[in-house]
Amino acid sequence: MKALLIFLTICSVHSLTAQDESERLKNFNVKKTLAIEGYDPVSYFDGKAQEGDSNISSKYKGITYYFASKANKLKFDKNPSAFEPQYGGWCAYAVGE
Repeated sequence: MKALLIFLTICSVHSLTAQDESERLKNFNVKKTLAIEGYDPVSYFDGKAQEGDSNISSKYKGITYYFASKANKLKFDKNPSAFEPQYGGWCAYAVGE
């Protein structure tokens, strides 16, 4: 009985996570799960937007991000929500329409 409860708990958590990721993908401006057209989200905070490298990437809640350097990837991995684009990457004007 205990094993069955553990199994059902794991299945329900997995199901909720999958639903959250698919819902996020609907609300984010992404191309096949790639955010901000492959640009490095951390570089925007450094004042110079840089294209990311597909070999240096992270996935956060179903959305893939590329980085210009391993240092930027490490910064992102420590606190991904701080570097995610506002409004899911959509322009604030478009969100208001």
